[in-house]
Parts: sequence; structure tokens; C-alpha cells
Amino acid sequence: MHNRARQIPTLRLLVLGAALAAAVMPTSAACVERVYSRGLYPMLQRELTALSNQVEVALFDLLIIGGVVGLVGAWLVRWRRAPAGRRGRTLGWIGFDTAVFLAAIYLSFLASWGLNYRREPIQARLDFDVQRITPEALATLADRSVDALNALHVDAHARPWPELDEMPEALGAAFGDAQRRLPSQPSATVARPKTSLLGAYFRQAAIDGMTDPFLLETLVNGDLLPFERPFVVAHEWAHLAGYAIEAEASFVGWLACQSGDVAAQYSAWLFLHPHLVRQLDTEARDRMAGRLASGPARDLQAIGRRLAQAAPLLRRQANRVYDRYLRANRVSTGIASYGEVVDLLLGARVPG
Repeated sequence: MHNRARQIPTLRLLVLGAALAAAVMPTSAACVERVYSRGLYPMLQRELTALSNQVEVALFDLLIIGGVVGLVGAWLVRWRRAPAGRRGRTLGWIGFDTAVFLAAIYLSFLASWGLNYRREPIQARLDFDVQRITPEALATLADRSVDALNALHVDAHARPWPELDEMPEALGAAFGDAQRRLPSQPSATVARPKTSLLGAYFRQAAIDGMTDPFLLETLVNGDLLPFERPFVVAHEWAHLAGYAIEAEASFVGWLACQSGDVAAQYSAWLFLHPHLVRQLDTEARDRMAGRLASGPARDLQAIGRRLAQAAPLLRRQANRVYDRYLRANRVSTGIASYGEVVDLLLGARVPG
């Protein structure tokens, strides 16, 4: 018993040290790409997503509830068992054990998905040329977005939009096609989109969806409008495929929707159009607004109204937290990385 008591703190210190080292030590993007993102991770993703697909509920909710209840329960038990004269020392050990618990979660996060933040950028695997990113190319793509929205709107709305549980059948083949067009990328298993107990938070923080980084599920905001669902789901599936950077996930999700039916294509252009327009000057913006038909304009306004229902303070705080999270995971541009999808679409050439 005496030897075991000495070994346990040593193990905990190793966990803390490993987490600290993993957080600050430089890593080779080429090594992460070869060994993890194209090697270990795809095998893990296929197994975990296939497992989570067997149940309708979000397993991430159970993880959160179990983790919080277990941690608080352990705090209370340790506090109540502590002699009155040793409460200060007990509080110190509770803090230490909590730090070990969080360190273990961080290491699990890196192993199950998070190391994808450290892989090679998608530009390194594509025919990408920064010289293609010009104001003229931006204006051309913005014009194309207006043309696509105007042309697709009627047909996209002519049939029922797929429900969340229909997405794997409606969009899965198109997502697989997009993956095959990307060089050296193993195929990912698509997840059944699920709503979460975090839905109220998603609604108030204007979060469209998230990827469970532990059990590799796709969670979406249940308040998404029908014409938002295809792109949001494709974006989250791209995260599951190992594209952790937001711009890369949007790029892959956009490609997947372009390989899909009219509804998927329309959803992708609805996502992209505002990103394009906000980078134009006032005159070009006004010109785009004048060319956009009333149907797509109403859909964009409806998305704006949904987002406006969020709580401004909570939305700003959520953005701030996510920005820090991204920077902590070595995404230097933080939350601004969402908008970089435009650069990818302008600068990259993807095999047909």
C-alpha cells in the first residue's frame, strides 16, 4: 500500500507533464499529417462514428453530464471525508486532482481528434496559387453566387427539404465524392446529425453546429432553417474527416454540396454569398443586392432573423471563448479563420 501511494502522485504528475508538453512543444506538420491525420485518425474515426451512429441520442451529452457529476461528486466525497484540521490540504489535493483530470481530457482530445489542428494546411495538398486571389476573381465569384442562387432557388424549394435523419442518405454520396477529389485523403464515415441538450446554448450563442471531438458525432442546432441544414451538416462532416480548421471544413463542405442535389448546392451558395459580399466595396455590394432575386433575398433575411434571436452578450462571449480555443490550438487567426474559405475557393483548383 505504501509503494502504491507513492506511485499514484507520480502517475498524476506524468499526466500533467505530458499535457503541458503536448500543449507547448512544436510538432512537425508533415509527421502529424502522415502518421495521425492519414494514418491513425481515419481508422479511429470510422470506428467511433460508426459506434455513435447506432444511437439516436448525443453521446456527447452523456459525456458532459457524467464528467461533471463525477467530478463534483468526487470533490464532495473527498471534502466530507477530510478531517476538520486538514481541510486546507484537502482543498489543495482537490485542485491538483482536478488539474490532472483536465489534463487527461486534453490528452484524450488530442488523441481522438485535436491533433488534426496541427496537420499540413490543405493548400499544401492542392493546386493552390495565392496569385489567383484578386479583386477581379472575388467579384466574379460573387457574381456567380448571385447567378447560382437565382437559378437554384425555385427548384430547391420545389421539394421537401431533407430532415436531419435523412442527411446521410441525401448528402452522404456527395460528401464521399468530394473526399475522393481531394488528394491523399482517406474516406471518412458520415455521422447521423443529432440535436443536443446544448441546443438552448447553441440557439442563444448563434452556434450552428459542432463536432464531438471525443466520440466523433455531428451535433447541430435544431433551430437551423431547412435550407441551412445541408451545408452545416457537410461542414461538420468535413471536421469529422479531419479538417479541423474552420475555413478548410467550409471549403470541403462547399465542395460536397456542389456534388449534391439542387437543395445542397443552394444551401452552399447561401452560406458563401454573405462571405463574398462583405469583402466587396459599397458600390459592388449594392450591385449584388440589386441583382439578387426576391426568393434568395428572403432566405438570407430569414437566416439573419434567426441569428438575431441570439443573446448578444452570450454570442460575443461564445465568440471570444472560441477564438481563444482556436488560438490555443495553433490557429493563429482565431475565429477570423471562418472567412478564409473565400481565399481557398479563389486560390485552389480541385480535380474534377
